[in-house]
Amino acid sequence: MMICHYGRKRHQLYGIFVICMFLVILCSLAYWDTWTTGSLQLVRKENSKRKSKNVFFSETTGRCYMTTRESCAIESAAKYNPDYSVSFIYACNNVKQLRNNTLFQIISHIPNVQTEQLNFTFLFSKTPLAKWYLSKQFNSTKYKATTYSNGLRYVLLRKYGGITLDTDCISLKSLPNTPSFVGFESLTKVNNAVIKTQKRSRFIIECTERFVSEYNTQIWGYTGPELLTRIFKAACKREKKQFAPGFTCYDIHLFPVPTFYPTGIHQLDQFFNPTATSSVLKVWNDSYIVHIWNKLTKRRKFKPGDGSPMDYIYKKNCPATYSYILKQEVGN
Repeated sequence: MMICHYGRKRHQLYGIFVICMFLVILCSLAYWDTWTTGSLQLVRKENSKRKSKNVFFSETTGRCYMTTRESCAIESAAKYNPDYSVSFIYACNNVKQLRNNTLFQIISHIPNVQTEQLNFTFLFSKTPLAKWYLSKQFNSTKYKATTYSNGLRYVLLRKYGGITLDTDCISLKSLPNTPSFVGFESLTKVNNAVIKTQKRSRFIIECTERFVSEYNTQIWGYTGPELLTRIFKAACKREKKQFAPGFTCYDIHLFPVPTFYPTGIHQLDQFFNPTATSSVLKVWNDSYIVHIWNKLTKRRKFKPGDGSPMDYIYKKNCPATYSYILKQEVGN
């Protein structure tokens, strides 16, 4: 009897030991996965507890450093919207290199900013973009990074809701309280650099569906501003409303040009002209965001302290980034 009792006890202890070792290994793997990929909320599993008050920025080229425009865009959004969770989602695979980048370190220390590594296969899953992403059609595009960015913003809004901003959108104040919105970049075109919508709204579902069905590998912007413009023209017509600033179509408010795009693509020199600052700031007075049009101005630089609109917008809205620019003695 003593032998049987001892045998049972030994088996029980062995069972407890196996369970403990399994838990230790599981925790170790989780720690390693977190260390190598950063936050896992968008990488490995659905985050059902993600806040509805989200602001998403993304970098889809795969480079492992940040620019001052990206840093300023994220810092200013976090500064003026402290009740929002601001996410910077990146495609860089060398996380250690990215974490050594000074600008990345600046945004990482902002309390309401989180950084997350991209996994397109996971994010696009259970959406119309899943098959498209793995198709030869996608691989033939001339504009992969831009296409990634457009598809990603629609999927993020479809799955989580909130706001997506381009990384060249500098915030000047808290974002509008309007439930859902986009903005005109001109009198005839809606841009997708700034979008706010509810999770799984009819509008964003149509965006993901038509992104795939109307995908064009050769035309830049066809899945971006062009797509939104087509959608809202049809929606406003269907609802017997004008396709014009100030109207609400598809439950999305259409803000006028100065709200997010006060300086247009034909006025780019004004960003870097110190003599234009006074007049430019008057135009920006009623704006929530200034879109810098990075594709057209990314090679332009300014000298900190030169008094240009670019110098002003950095100094006032993203002071930590501006301090970095002062040390570098050049900004862009």
